[in-house]
Amino acid sequence: MPKFTESKTDRAYESFMQQIPGFQRDPPEAGIIQKDMKQKKQQKGAGKNDLPKR
Repeated sequence: MPKFTESKTDRAYESFMQQIPGFQRDPPEAGIIQKDMKQKKQQKGAGKNDLPKR
């Protein structure tokens, strides 16, 4: 769909209106946070899902 104007404000509005409601991109640091959480979990050892066998 062609842009109806070259106005910066109108182009920003068109871009905003093309977004999918409820869709959120992961922030760039999400990968770093996930790696950090995995390392901490491994350092802790057994987690709540590692119950002793009966």
